Amino acid sequence: MELLAPAGNFEKLRVALLYGADAIYCAGPEFGLRSGAENFSDHELTQAVAYAHERGRKLYITLNAFLHDADLVRLPEFVRFLNEIAVDAVIVSDLGVMSVIQQHSRIPIHLSTQASCLNSWSARFWKQMGATRLILGREVSITEAETIGRKVGIEVELFIHGAMCSAYSGHCVISNYTAGRDSNRGGCVQSCRMPYEVVTDSITNYELGIKNSNHQPPATAQTLMSSKDLRGIRLLPKFVGAGIASAKIEGRMKGPLYAATTVRTYAEALRWVRTQPPETWPERLEALSVDLEQLPHRGYTEASLEQPAEADSLQLESGPQGEAELAGVVLEVRPEKSLTVLSRNVFEAGTPLELLPIAGTPVLLSTSQMRDSSSQPLQRATPHRLVTFPWVPGALPWTVVRMPRRKQVQQQAV
Repeated sequence: MELLAPAGNFEKLRVALLYGADAIYCAGPEFGLRSGAENFSDHELTQAVAYAHERGRKLYITLNAFLHDADLVRLPEFVRFLNEIAVDAVIVSDLGVMSVIQQHSRIPIHLSTQASCLNSWSARFWKQMGATRLILGREVSITEAETIGRKVGIEVELFIHGAMCSAYSGHCVISNYTAGRDSNRGGCVQSCRMPYEVVTDSITNYELGIKNSNHQPPATAQTLMSSKDLRGIRLLPKFVGAGIASAKIEGRMKGPLYAATTVRTYAEALRWVRTQPPETWPERLEALSVDLEQLPHRGYTEASLEQPAEADSLQLESGPQGEAELAGVVLEVRPEKSLTVLSRNVFEAGTPLELLPIAGTPVLLSTSQMRDSSSQPLQRATPHRLVTFPWVPGALPWTVVRMPRRKQVQQQAV
């Protein structure tokens, strides 16, 4: 089974591949659903394909926005470019876009989750139209996905980790209403994450909320439409057993720490399931999932992977959980001597840091001996600064350094 990771820019692509992703999905300057991500220029896409292929990995490009005729005018040239640089597949949700791709390239087509393919009849139609893989809607269970793949004879892909929508994939228009931006054309403003007041008895409060620009949600307002984040690591053996072709991690807008932690955790879990006896799986997968608690998240749910998601899949209290922050990314390593980190945060001498190796236990990184680019002792690091540390095992270019939870660091130090 393939482990598929997101990349919003080239740095995150390097990080995800280093930590064990089998394939990367990303986007060019247009036609995708994450216009807020940095995304890749044409030149960067050329480099990204070469970088992935040199390492025996794959690169998929998202073209999953719902496009108008004016958008489609520019699409054929971009498709021909993708064909020339030999991307491994494109991710598509629109039949018109699919037709353009087929007319101007031989690139394999993966159906986006935005198309809400939920059953074998729909799957058979999309296969007839030319799709070679189906990224099924997040409302589909593992069992249903297995049935669809077997009945239709096509690869199926399921999300295993990341942010979730309360709406059916590809059918949300909340951002259109609240902000005049189309989520199906890359403009989602996460309106579902905001607290809302439910009015049941009269129109007066509703009118007050509209007419009074200073109106604030009451203390009872809750994030009624905000789903918890998906965490499917416990169910990884079922993914494998069901013949799921690809387990997908969501998060092109997330940073290098998210990319490193999620890919590292799921890659290690997948290795364990492939090589160790089944009786060892539950305990090991539970232990690995603890690291995912470090990441900022909205609480976790297994959503509809086993049974339809219910009210407990919603996060009714606003604000993320998890306290780990990105400290920096390793740029250079001198084995047995030193490592150089590009800092992404503020930290002082004495602040406990951890380097995330590709596998195994995080390694404590001493800040008491950190130095600046002139080899002078450094008491305080600020973002976008080169900081040198004594070498530690597991350090490689593009490994990530984090500031973990204080409680966990104290426990490790005891």
